[in-house]
Amino acid sequence: MTEDSCLANIRKVTDKINSIRQTYPQNWEAYNSAKTREKIISLRLLLELLENLEESKHNLGRPQFKLKEQILSMFVYCYSRFSSRRAISDLEFLKQRGWLSRTPHFNSVLNMFKQLKMTRILSELVEITSLPLRMFEETFAIDSTGFSTSVFERWFDIRTQEETKKRTWKKVHLICGTRTNVITSIAITDGTVADSPELVPLVKKTAKNFDMKEVSADKAYLSRKNLREIASVGAIPYIPFKSNSVENPKGTRLWKQMWLYFYEHQEEFMKHYHLRSNSESTFSMVKRCYGNHVRMKGETSQINEILMKCLCHNLSVLVQEMFELGIEIDFKACAEDYFAQR
Repeated sequence: MTEDSCLANIRKVTDKINSIRQTYPQNWEAYNSAKTREKIISLRLLLELLENLEESKHNLGRPQFKLKEQILSMFVYCYSRFSSRRAISDLEFLKQRGWLSRTPHFNSVLNMFKQLKMTRILSELVEITSLPLRMFEETFAIDSTGFSTSVFERWFDIRTQEETKKRTWKKVHLICGTRTNVITSIAITDGTVADSPELVPLVKKTAKNFDMKEVSADKAYLSRKNLREIASVGAIPYIPFKSNSVENPKGTRLWKQMWLYFYEHQEEFMKHYHLRSNSESTFSMVKRCYGNHVRMKGETSQINEILMKCLCHNLSVLVQEMFELGIEIDFKACAEDYFAQR
């Protein structure tokens, strides 16, 4: 066979593969409507959400600004990706609309991220904003990603026997729905923390609000304990086995069942497992829209900045699904259901 005929055959095979490649059509009318109105609708949704957040439950002492105004200011700072100085113009617009009592100083906006109690509040808001989509989400994906910081630490390189400086980073562990990419639960740790121990609390938080049918995760989350915990909430764990994994259940019958399923029906197993790629899509959406690094320097501020990025993401998802699925958002009912489960 000549080289030209070989290349011709390769092209024929490639063309055939491309012709049967699965595509995912975009509803451009809904997408365009959502994106052109996303910012203003996200602000209105956030205001509605904050109206149903009782400030008495979140005592922050005697701040200069009310809790609602602080979260609005933090939202504008993260959503716009402007510096705190340049974000003041947008905050002035909110004041003119009556959404802020007065325009904060740019340093005041940064100080709002330093509050330790704000971490719990923002985590709750991320979870509450996922509730309007609970009727659409039954399959979930878990993964982690890193957000770089502006802080450097000293590292000792064993190979070169030299001290170097490396940029620190925060690791974000989250579970998201595979249909809409909404974040249902989140945890933020140092960059060196392992993934596997974070699975159980994420699954338990999501199971309080969602009817979980499947959970997909990569091999880093493989353990008998994680399989048991996923099954305990009524979901099937789709976590691939490692090359050195053995059939021995060691007291966990589910381990043997999933091991046999993985090796005897691998193609079917992998169809479910590959829903995990939606977690990568979620990370990409957050980083592309709101930045892949954090600008704050303090640890609490960094955590709160990442949580606010995820809150911005969830609100944008809700705006998209309002046009795509025609859903109506009722944060009052969602907040009541959320706090009743606690």
